[in-house]
Amino acid sequence: MEKHQRTNTNKSGLFLLAMVVTVLVAAAGPAYAQAGDEILTELRVAPAAAKEAVLEALVNGTVYNDAAIKAFKALPPLSRARVVFFGLVWVRTYIVNPEFKTAYKQLREAQKPEAPAPRPAAGEQAKTMKADMEKSIAEMRQNMAAMDAETKKAMEATIKELRAQMERMEKDPQQKELMRQMAEMTVEEDRKRHEEALAEWEQNYPADFQILIKKRINDFLAATAGVDFAAKLKPRGDKMIFVNEEYEQKPPEWKVCFRAGKEATEAARSFAQAWLAEMNRN
Repeated sequence: MEKHQRTNTNKSGLFLLAMVVTVLVAAAGPAYAQAGDEILTELRVAPAAAKEAVLEALVNGTVYNDAAIKAFKALPPLSRARVVFFGLVWVRTYIVNPEFKTAYKQLREAQKPEAPAPRPAAGEQAKTMKADMEKSIAEMRQNMAAMDAETKKAMEATIKELRAQMERMEKDPQQKELMRQMAEMTVEEDRKRHEEALAEWEQNYPADFQILIKKRINDFLAATAGVDFAAKLKPRGDKMIFVNEEYEQKPPEWKVCFRAGKEATEAARSFAQAWLAEMNRN
């Protein structure tokens, strides 16, 4: 499985945004789960694609679905809030399913940094260096065929000196010790890099994905606090931008919630707050 790449947060979705950053809302019964399935149909999102989006959203913090966005935009404000609620209910139903837990575990293991390949010992490195040198000498001799006698003589002297240097290095205790130290340093650097990669992996793919859920919820609530739904827009080229330049510096989630509307945003935020409170109690 390929390593997951971080996606561009400027492509945060509308309906999917709520799923991305809150991930879950509250426990839902079978009737709500069925309503969630209907919401997917309404947004033209196949269940399989929605399941992949949940995993991507949890890991990367964002996800994008053009068809869902277009369908969401076409809805009136109250319908958007309904879609957010039941869409999140669907997410909640899926994320507690063993299928999701298996998918996350498989992804996590696929992203685990591989242990560094064994490094050759100092003695083996010396042999490799000598073999590389002889290979270079053989190539030099091939090129010498087209050279004049004087150049060939100079090349032979160079080859003789290369071999002499290698022989001296093989016999010099200080050189041997230096190579040993360099080999140990290389192994230690490999170990440190691997430990750092493992630490980053543990942070990005914790064994308990509830940690990621909590992070996404907190990130969402922080990024979408105080959305000014009365903010004015003005055209700039083929785009609409905020009249208030300060709003142009807001995070993508803030802007997406502005475009999603007050009703949908409040639904997402209230669900997020309720879910976070429940997680903190447990």
